[in-house]
Amino acid sequence: MTEREIKFATRGDGSPWKVKAFTFTGSSPGPRTGIVAGIWGDKPRGVLAAHEVIKILMERKDLRGSVTVLPAVNPGALEIGQRIGPDSLLLNRRFPGSPTGFLTDQNAHHLTAFLDETCDAVLDLHSSTPTMDLNYTYDFGCDSFSASFGVLPVILNRTHPTQLSSVMAGKGIISCLAEFGGPKNNSIKDGVVGTLNVLRARGNLDEALEAPTHVDLIEEVQLVLSSSSGIFVHRADADVSKPISVGEFGSIINVQNGHSVEKFEVNRDGGVLLMLSASSVMVSPGTFLFMVGFPKGKVRVPSTGELEFSSR
Repeated sequence: MTEREIKFATRGDGSPWKVKAFTFTGSSPGPRTGIVAGIWGDKPRGVLAAHEVIKILMERKDLRGSVTVLPAVNPGALEIGQRIGPDSLLLNRRFPGSPTGFLTDQNAHHLTAFLDETCDAVLDLHSSTPTMDLNYTYDFGCDSFSASFGVLPVILNRTHPTQLSSVMAGKGIISCLAEFGGPKNNSIKDGVVGTLNVLRARGNLDEALEAPTHVDLIEEVQLVLSSSSGIFVHRADADVSKPISVGEFGSIINVQNGHSVEKFEVNRDGGVLLMLSASSVMVSPGTFLFMVGFPKGKVRVPSTGELEFSSR
């Protein structure tokens, strides 16, 4: 294993801001896969999953090609446990960054350059927050790569041009963004298994994927955000990754009088719950409450080594 430090700015005390990268190089040539985690400071479960993958790879003697893991790419936001960094910017809305911009812009610039140099595929590993369950993979133009995570449905056509995966895809580097876990499922297992599945499908690891043959493919979603302040409560049968029936779903309760100030419904049948805020938590206008996806079909999960190709 080779450990590198990506230095991208200077702190007030003169020490550098830096991101660590751990590269594992196999004994035979093969694909170059990057694993990125910790891009949001309020999603630490992905960081734990990435470190567990590092431990697993340290014990493997059969690796092909190279795997580079960056478990904590947004140190400024992670240090304060917030979605935004100390400069009040969102890292995953600043790619490809700038070498002379704000702290977050410089981070994005150096990460882009590093991944462009070292990888031909990148998994952006996200996870739940302390109050939000998540269960899906965002696709960025290669649904077979997105499906290779194996334990999550794939969402099409919901990307932003300044996300890491968008910029990678624009450079010919296949990429996807996986979201897993939550308060109800605080295990890192899905993140670890999904990441290893990606490495299996890429041919870095020569073993069968731990995945079904197909996962749901989703293009239409119902994403609900609050427009009021209060306590969000939802129906008891709501469970992320499970089917959810049409009808009343939840409401926001005024803290002063106990009355409902906003109500929410699932607007059609056939949906699967993909995102859910914990019940009995305080919310404010713009808070993500829940997201339902409506599968339009299935996408096949690739087999071992099927995605070894580089699109570059």
